[in-house]
Amino acid sequence: MEQKNRLKKKRILHFGDLSLSESSGVRWVISHGSIMAFPGSPPQTSGEEATTTSSPAATTAMTNGKARRSLSTSGRTSRAAATPTSRSNPFAKLRRLSSRKSTTTSAADARSTGPSSAPASSSSSHFFPPVTSQPAQTGPPAPVKIDRPFSTVAGLRDMPKSYERGHEVPITWFAAITTYFGYAVLILFGHIRDFFGRLFGMSRYLATSPPPGYAPLLKDWENFYTRRLYHRIRDCWERPVCSAPGGRITVVERDSPDGNKTMLMTKRTRECLNLGSYNYLGFADDWQTSCKSHVMPTLDNFNSCLCSARMDLGTSREHVRLEELVARYVGKEAALVYNMGFGTNSTTIPALVGRGSLIISDTMNHSSIVAGSRASGALVRTFVHNDAASLERVLRDAIARGMPRTHRPWRKILVMVEGIYSMEGEICNLKGIVEVVKRYGVYLYVDEAHSIGALGETGRGICEYAGVDPADVDILMGTFTKSFGGMGGYIAGDKALIQYLRRASAGSVYHNSLSTLVCSQVYRALRVIMGEDGTDTGRRKIAALRNNSNHMRRELIKMGCHVYGDYDSPIIPVMLYNPTKIAAFSREAFMRGLAVVVVGFPATPIVLSRTRICVSAGHTRKEIERALEVIEELVDLLRLRYANNVMG
Repeated sequence: MEQKNRLKKKRILHFGDLSLSESSGVRWVISHGSIMAFPGSPPQTSGEEATTTSSPAATTAMTNGKARRSLSTSGRTSRAAATPTSRSNPFAKLRRLSSRKSTTTSAADARSTGPSSAPASSSSSHFFPPVTSQPAQTGPPAPVKIDRPFSTVAGLRDMPKSYERGHEVPITWFAAITTYFGYAVLILFGHIRDFFGRLFGMSRYLATSPPPGYAPLLKDWENFYTRRLYHRIRDCWERPVCSAPGGRITVVERDSPDGNKTMLMTKRTRECLNLGSYNYLGFADDWQTSCKSHVMPTLDNFNSCLCSARMDLGTSREHVRLEELVARYVGKEAALVYNMGFGTNSTTIPALVGRGSLIISDTMNHSSIVAGSRASGALVRTFVHNDAASLERVLRDAIARGMPRTHRPWRKILVMVEGIYSMEGEICNLKGIVEVVKRYGVYLYVDEAHSIGALGETGRGICEYAGVDPADVDILMGTFTKSFGGMGGYIAGDKALIQYLRRASAGSVYHNSLSTLVCSQVYRALRVIMGEDGTDTGRRKIAALRNNSNHMRRELIKMGCHVYGDYDSPIIPVMLYNPTKIAAFSREAFMRGLAVVVVGFPATPIVLSRTRICVSAGHTRKEIERALEVIEELVDLLRLRYANNVMG
């Protein structure tokens, strides 16, 4: 009876091997003989627990980002996120040692206190702001401070006082109702046409039905959506081009004799102002003068490709020197290049995690991260988009509960975010996320596909922009398709990790190696950006991209449009909402000489259709103004001023 009363007083809730105990205001997690204090728990102990957790270092093991300390009474190592052995896991040499700086209070932190401060500058020997260490915390940790990334002076100057960084404007009731009604009408008439088509045998889609006795290749809904919704506006996508994707682009006009079921190219072309390509730093505009003379000799030496995988005969000196330069550029020990940006994520993630591991992913992460996570076999959980507090809650719950059914500790936990979210135009809250990751001792994977080259005073991406030490990010991923005028991608990290990926990642072992011609192009572009070509062209490109992006965003907000994303981001989503406005915006813009990308369901939520404007350093101010004139015409025509009027 006495023991029963004691248990009742301590309020111990058992989950198999896991127990949650609350006693005298103390909240602990007891798992497999280990006792760990969660952030926010007072460091008070009594009785038997005091003998186990009396060390202040143990109390703060999960709060200061130092070596993971677990107190085991069973003689084996127990971990919040299990520490892999060096023999079997590529992460073994990525342990955060106690000498690592616990916080990233740098020059960037100083400028975060005032909105008019400038981003930290870089030199060839010191890429990012210095990181100073602080004494270890012995009491309860402070709550995670959710800071937005540090903006540039230009961005803060251009930002309206009423603008909230990273804020997504809620859809108006009128736009939501008309959007759902529009989809309902399309679906209703689609089913009616299918019914009468089957009844009278006169549908042009009868040939798409499977033969008798065969199962359909497509799911019913996917097949219906493609036939009855997508085909109506198919002409808005896959427009062929016949020029370089610079500030201006030449687009081939098409005709369709059967209502967009087939698209036939004509001999007519239209020159358009290009707001759809990822030509962030404008290398497609000045390639003839900036890169051609350095790239073409590679074609004479190697032809266009090596016709082999990297593990066989697919590695050349062009690959080696590019990997060395990429590693130096992003501030990591080593790098590995891939021949496809999507494949960089989808083939690397399964090599890093597997069964018994946990992936904690931002809800807005790219499809390549989703594909790689599914292929890995790891359990996937998500946290609220760009919210460090939500990440902490998910992490705390995952560590407390452990694996499903067994409640054993996770083999490893990997947090995955992006530098710039490609559909939202929003910049990652990296500083707040790094604080959480260091506090709980888990791994961080950052996809810099859109941020590398586009953010930071010297274009070194989200780490430079947010004032975060690259050493605090375990794995940096990026692509060469956005800022460097090339193709493919890279993974940068610790040397041991990169050596492991060379033999474990399917993208390295089985894929054909990246074209040597592209390697040479990206190498040259990197040297221009870093200023190693002897000019200031790279710095001027980065400044032009930032100025053009902020000017475009500011003017669109002034028009009364619902604009997503952050200042300094070259991706500017303007909300359309209604499905009928997707096609109308794209077609009318094309007729006025403006090439834009429109996006709708299923790439976005059903009520959040949009046009995604991509700004380039290659755009002149005159071209930006012309684009704004055309967009303003379309805003009036399609009633898109949702910020000024509930009905647009």
